[in-house]
Amino acid sequence: MKRRRAISPFIATVLLVAMTISLGGIMYTQFRDTVVSQIRNPSVSLIDVNVAGDRQTITLLVKNDGNVDFRVSSFALAYGAANQNFVIGSNVSLISGVASMKPGSLLTARFKIATTALPSLSSFTITIVADQLARAFNVEG
Repeated sequence: MKRRRAISPFIATVLLVAMTISLGGIMYTQFRDTVVSQIRNPSVSLIDVNVAGDRQTITLLVKNDGNVDFRVSSFALAYGAANQNFVIGSNVSLISGVASMKPGSLLTARFKIATTALPSLSSFTITIVADQLARAFNVEG
C-alpha cells in the first residue's frame, strides 16, 4: 500500500488565515458604502451673510448639508463683548424655507440687532443652533 502525505499543520493554518483575511477584505469593500450611508451626519453650512446698510439688519442663508433632518431654533451673534440670541418665531423672520430642514434644503432668515449697530469692517461670530447640532461661523462684515 502506498502512503499519501498530507500538508503540515503550520501550512494549513497559514492558508486558513490568508483565506479568512481575503474574505474579510472582500466583504469590507462590498458593504462599506452601505454602512457609511447609514451613519447619521448632521451638518449645516452658512452660505451667505448680508449686513444691511443700517448695520443692524442681518440676513443669513443656511444650508443643511448633512444627511439628517433637523430643526433650527435660534441664532447667536457675538461681537466684541456683546452676545445676543435671536429665536425663530420671536425675533427672527424666515424669508424662505422652514425651520425644519431636510438634507439639502435652504433657509433664509433675517433678524435685527436691537441694542447697537455692528461697527464697519468688524468681525463677528454667528452660531446656528439646532436640535441636533450647534455650529459657529466667523464672519467679516
